[in-house]
Amino acid sequence: MFSRLLFLLPAFFFCTFQSFAQAFEAGLLVRSNGDTLRGEIENSFWVEPPTLIRFRRTAGSPAETFQPRQLLALSFTNGRYFRYETLALDHGAETRLNQLPLGNVANVKVDSVLAEVLVEGPVTLFKVVLPGATHYLLRRPGQPVLDLSARLYLNTGAQTTGARAYVDGNNYRGQLGIYFGDCSAAATAAQAAPFTDKGMVSVVQAYNLACSPARQPGRAWLQAATPRRRVALLGGLLAGVRYNYIESSYPSPACIDCQPQPFGGLYAELFFPSRVAAMYGELSSGTFRSQGLQLARFTYIPFAYRAWVHTARLGIRFFFALPREQQWLLGLGYELNAVSNRTGIPAGAAPAILINQETGYGMGVLIPNLSVGWRKKRVTVALDGQLYRGFDDVSTGKSSSPHFSVRLGLGYRLGRNPDVAAPALPTR
Repeated sequence: MFSRLLFLLPAFFFCTFQSFAQAFEAGLLVRSNGDTLRGEIENSFWVEPPTLIRFRRTAGSPAETFQPRQLLALSFTNGRYFRYETLALDHGAETRLNQLPLGNVANVKVDSVLAEVLVEGPVTLFKVVLPGATHYLLRRPGQPVLDLSARLYLNTGAQTTGARAYVDGNNYRGQLGIYFGDCSAAATAAQAAPFTDKGMVSVVQAYNLACSPARQPGRAWLQAATPRRRVALLGGLLAGVRYNYIESSYPSPACIDCQPQPFGGLYAELFFPSRVAAMYGELSSGTFRSQGLQLARFTYIPFAYRAWVHTARLGIRFFFALPREQQWLLGLGYELNAVSNRTGIPAGAAPAILINQETGYGMGVLIPNLSVGWRKKRVTVALDGQLYRGFDDVSTGKSSSPHFSVRLGLGYRLGRNPDVAAPALPTR
């Protein structure tokens, strides 16, 4: 299996050598005191409302960080527009099947968020995505804000049979019909509109055009509302040192390796929308020392040997913003190891028995490995640890203590940032 992974390695990483760095684009911020700052804003392709915004005045300036409460609005010159709004959001709306409530229940909370503006006019349309559902909020003079949200719930009428069926509780067409009861154009548009950005914009613009005092459509950001890139794939080189704690109980409990060993390899990250989490994959190789036993004249004689350990890792990383375009990361994952090129095993009539006969190195436990690190632009420094289960010592019949490895790695990302548009080629 591992040989197949190595065979696919060149093709896999040829496609993933894309470097992810912060993607700054031209835009402006309006601070809570009314000051307008023009420069570049980091575009993280948000799906849920942004919780931290990086801004720099020029391409060479250090980045400043802003919390949403410090802003009135932000917008990209060629893209999306967000306003800091205090809105009553129904947190009871849920579409994740494993978290559906029993019955159609409401849980309205007042939140202050950077809501995305889809239409600004006599009727303004906001969009807020919460972990369980998408919300469209309509603001009309003289009327309360209308919160329309996708929602599913479990059918309470099926309790007697023990069965559970989910019901679509999103009655947005009926709510829009009541909200725009005095405007036949908007009420008619609502009956045919899907529950999408485009559908909600069509209803709001029907009112703005036909029933508002100005009789003209509001300013729309529909074309820019959908993030042009939902995921980003990147990859790079990895090198560092690995400390292996491998214990043997013959002739007495002692650590066999317990010294830094070099390792190197390649890694890839698939960033999700909002760029705060990524799937992490790695293929790397390093050296280690271990111990074996050889039967000679009715007794076991220990010997030490060296070998290569090849590691495949898969997990998830979470990224947290720091000042000056830096991030710190927290990662969880699992690994698969294979051993090759053992040297130092003595030749003899009796077969050699490795201390860890199953793999020659270590078998992972259910507890995932843990990584913490720091990142700035192309460079990542990470410290991670992996626990392995103990193994049976054939010479004593006892089980060794669990052993572990600790790694300090340096990653360097290659290639162009896929979130940033490629520079235009010079014309002749």
